[in-house]
Parts: sequence; C-alpha cells; structure tokens
Amino acid sequence: MHGYHDVWHSFPPAYLTRQSTGLELGTGWAWGTLILPYLEQKPLYDAANFDLGFGEVSGPLLGLRENKTVRLVSLSMFLCPSAEGGEGPIDLGAGSSRVAISPGQYIASAGWLDTSKTPVKGAGVLYPNSRVAIAAVSDGTSTTLMIGERSRNLADASWPGSFGSLADPAPLCTKPGRPTQSCVGMMFLLMGRSGPSSDIVSGSIPGGNTPNAPGSGADGFASLHPGGCQFLLADGSVRFMRDAVAPTVFQALASRAGGEILGADQY
Repeated sequence: MHGYHDVWHSFPPAYLTRQSTGLELGTGWAWGTLILPYLEQKPLYDAANFDLGFGEVSGPLLGLRENKTVRLVSLSMFLCPSAEGGEGPIDLGAGSSRVAISPGQYIASAGWLDTSKTPVKGAGVLYPNSRVAIAAVSDGTSTTLMIGERSRNLADASWPGSFGSLADPAPLCTKPGRPTQSCVGMMFLLMGRSGPSSDIVSGSIPGGNTPNAPGSGADGFASLHPGGCQFLLADGSVRFMRDAVAPTVFQALASRAGGEILGADQY
C-alpha cells in the first residue's frame, strides 16, 4: 500500500468505477490488483487490460473474458492462513453469464459511506475512485484502519475486482449457519464499512459493523480468530481489533479525518 503511495502520492481506491450516475453497482478493478507491482507481481499486473475494465454496466461481460488470467489467479498474500473456506473461485452469474473470480480475505476499510448516491464517497481511506493521501489522514495513521479481514465462512470477498451488474447478491449473503446476514451489493466484495448500515435481508445490524458483529455479512469485517480480527492501519502496522470494541470507537478508527480522540485502551 505504501509502495503504491510512494509512486502515486495516494493510497489506491477500494476499486475503480466508470459509473457516474445512478445506484453504484460495484463494478471495477480492485485495490488488490492495483498494488500488484509493489508485491513482486508486476507480470500479473501487466497481464491486466485496464482499458477493458472489469465488467461494465453497458456490457456486463466486457473485460471479464479477456482478463481471465488475472481474475482466476489465487494469491496466498490475499488469504488468511488460518481461514477456512478454501482457495476456490467465487462463482457469479448463471448460464452463459457465469464468471468466476479468485477469492480474497482482506477488504478495504471505507468507513461510513452512502451507497445510494454516485459518486460514492467514504469517510475512510479506501472507497470507490478514492485518492486519499497520507496528509489527508488527519486523525493519525496509527489510529486509522485501512484493510481488514473477512472470513469466507461469513461472506465472500475478492482481490482482483467485482462486477455488480451480473450478480444476484443473495448467494453472497447466505452462508451455512449464518441465517441473519447483511446483503448490500457487489461492491462489498472489495470493501467493508463501519456502519451504521441497513440490511435488506433482516433490518439493521446489531451494534453496527464492528468486527464479528452478529448479523454482519457482505459489508462487514470478520474472522475465525477468537475475539476479533486483524487490521492493517494506515501507518503500515497490523493490529488485532477486539470484537468487543464499542461501535462509536470502531467508526472513529475507520474515519480518516473525523477529529476523534482515542485512547489505546479503547480498542
């Protein structure tokens, strides 16, 4: 992430979208693809045809067939070693429109954001088409979340990108043993939000979107680690976030410039 920042003078966006009006569908190349050159994966990055996009509203399959090499590569750096659920692809669409994408278990922290308006702007560091520089993280990089975990047992996530115009989100929101889950659209294959959020399946999520919150799903953070989740902060450090963290504290950690003052014992 910081290697990308050194070159582009900002952190990468959660994903790149070409949509300018209407409800944001969550279609575009993700932050995971954009940082490949700084993860010793330059050949894989060069194999991506960014001119074709990653599925388009005007033509849902546009770019997906041509970018098969990138979207089907499984990279261990995007998978939690202790997570269950396998490295197999996420199947989206059906019939002739069926497309598979490689999974990931780390998602961007968008903070609070309203997905009903385009362009979508988040309070966090990574959101659609964002270009947030370190200087804009006025809350402090050591107390601002950037990337967090999402267990595949809870809801699927993807590292290369997402194409919202093809998929019925329901399969992403229903996992065995998790009858009550958030289901809010394909953009959350790539990022999570801090809440409060609405859940089109079952109403509001208890406690917002804190780590491992009951009912948290396709827009939340979760892991199989007892007691919380791992997060990458904007200073490059990794911290274990307790799932008992207060929702207001978690929202403050997810914002880049909210002006909140936090003590280390609060999270």
